[in-house]
Amino acid sequence: MLIGEKDKDKAVKKKFVPAQNVESVFTFGEIRFTSQFLGCLATYFIPLHTFSYYGNYLGSFFPKGEINSGNIILAQAEKYFDEMKRLYIAKSFITGAALNALSNLKYYSFRGADLKEEISRITELLNTIESAVTVGSLMGTEGNIKNLYYGCWKKIFRQEVEFEKRVKNPPDNMINSLISFGNMMMYSVCLNEIYRTGLNPSIGYLHSPGDNRLPLSYDIAEVFKPVITDKVIFRVINLDIIKESDFERKGSLLYMNEKAKRKFVEEFDERMKTTILHPVLKRNVSYKTIVRLECYNLINYLKEDKKYESFKYIV
Repeated sequence: MLIGEKDKDKAVKKKFVPAQNVESVFTFGEIRFTSQFLGCLATYFIPLHTFSYYGNYLGSFFPKGEINSGNIILAQAEKYFDEMKRLYIAKSFITGAALNALSNLKYYSFRGADLKEEISRITELLNTIESAVTVGSLMGTEGNIKNLYYGCWKKIFRQEVEFEKRVKNPPDNMINSLISFGNMMMYSVCLNEIYRTGLNPSIGYLHSPGDNRLPLSYDIAEVFKPVITDKVIFRVINLDIIKESDFERKGSLLYMNEKAKRKFVEEFDERMKTTILHPVLKRNVSYKTIVRLECYNLINYLKEDKKYESFKYIV
């Protein structure tokens, strides 16, 4: 469910939405909440994620009703302090992320984009992941893969865009703005599923607790950004759903306006509802369900030392 600032030129249209049908709430801009509204969220166990006007993540409200399992938290901490097991989980995240990024490049390569060199170089880096001996060296490999991956996006876009490299905070062009906004959406989705499954978001394995306050949501998001966030970006650009005119410039920086945010969130939501044949379950499930299953798979490893492999979308 999306709540945004009122359009200055249009009257607010009220729409009845049963609380039982709401999975989570995302708000953008200057929004005021009443205690009655927060009480409703608590009653129905609905997480609330808030973003600034410029799409920056501000924070989340999680109802008290669902409390993290103490056993799961202890298992998370145990695996974190075991260097080999932490490295094993981190490698699984990076391997899944790299393979999913490769699946995107192969998809567009099959459709005529000249991406053979990038696919080959990323594959070479992918093959070095298993030999990494520290999380630090693993993140270095991840950085090299991402540089190659983002570096060939212009070959995928059908419209002429300004995008040479990833600039995170603040974004300097339309594509970086879309990536930042989309990634924040992905982090929030992962945070929802972490909350629903009883994991603790403050204990991560690739991103350490000192990196940010919610490292596990960043870890899991790495796996899904290529197949969800990036796919949405390719779609809104290549189908002209979002254009440069949907952004506003503040100095040298570019931000999405309200119209662009709504377009992106609608496409993101549709992507989360999309069903695919799950490689393990061998049945069609939505991406939203797949993110939750990822959390349960991690829990199975944390508690029972079952083999953990992150989700991989194979073309």
